[in-house]
Amino acid sequence: MFIPLTGAAPVPKRAAPTSLLRLVAGEFADAVARVWPEPHAAFLAAPAARRHLACLGFAVGAEVRALAAAVMGARLRHAIQALLPQPPAGLERLLGRMGEIALDADAYRLLLRLLDRPAPAKVLRHAELVDVSLVRRLAGLPEPMEQAVRLARDLTPEAIAVLREAYDALAFRDGRNAAEAAASAWARVGSAKSLFELVRDDLTPEPAAPPHPGAGRLRPLSSKAAIREAARRYRNCLADRTPHAASGWSAFYEWEGPPGAIVEISRDHVFGWRLDEARLADNAVVPEPVRDEIACDLALMGVHVGRSGWQLDRLLREDVGRGYRFWPVEEDVAEAFGEG
Repeated sequence: MFIPLTGAAPVPKRAAPTSLLRLVAGEFADAVARVWPEPHAAFLAAPAARRHLACLGFAVGAEVRALAAAVMGARLRHAIQALLPQPPAGLERLLGRMGEIALDADAYRLLLRLLDRPAPAKVLRHAELVDVSLVRRLAGLPEPMEQAVRLARDLTPEAIAVLREAYDALAFRDGRNAAEAAASAWARVGSAKSLFELVRDDLTPEPAAPPHPGAGRLRPLSSKAAIREAARRYRNCLADRTPHAASGWSAFYEWEGPPGAIVEISRDHVFGWRLDEARLADNAVVPEPVRDEIACDLALMGVHVGRSGWQLDRLLREDVGRGYRFWPVEEDVAEAFGEG
């Protein structure tokens, strides 16, 4: 039998995705191509809401191939219900405000979880554009902060991750209720800078009891509020040292001068407590006559002024004076008062 040659045999359509489909459908391009083969016209020409619905269906394991006609042709509400038996409220409106490019599968699943919770659902319903960045940021925030969309957009992904870590640390230490109360306050702050100042303050307990009630012109800074207020007056980074005070490793005193100075004393395995540093306002060096006065008041408290126990321990080696330089105690004292 002879078959007449009437032209080339028809070539079956390939299921492989085109470069345009890979751009639009992202990680779902291969799955889309199997349902809507090249040139993928039914998918590419569809409104963005339909394309997102199809990709969302793939992300949650729905039978998109069996429901392809409904996904592209049925009323959007009915198509959503066909793919998702219990779709979250607001999804239909949201699909039209998700841009032209598909999200990744994890982001689609996060989106559904967010829409099931009142605070982030409200944020998402009112957002002009719901992109993968917003979804991931809202999902990363502690639950009491999920309505803080402006903060979510201002913070880097790394900042959100460390904020979540701080929230979990508070929950570990103080319990879930305390962490939720703190995070609710975090959500109301006006800027990222103020946010992290508040978070650091919440993480830091009140200082341990000072080892001495003070002597002469030295008075203890025995609360976080007192330390913050002194940091403001002396224009320095004292407020960042509150973790040292909270752990009991250091204690802070104000020497009332004149001129006034902030004095930090630290635990020492040899001397008990020793002078760590003293500074005037703006971290200025303490002048020599004032150093002697501060040292006298510290002596009344039993605080050592000089080389630390650790430094003495290091010098007690056979290489001192050979490979390791010996330095006079006066250098350590000068450094504590701001020189060098």
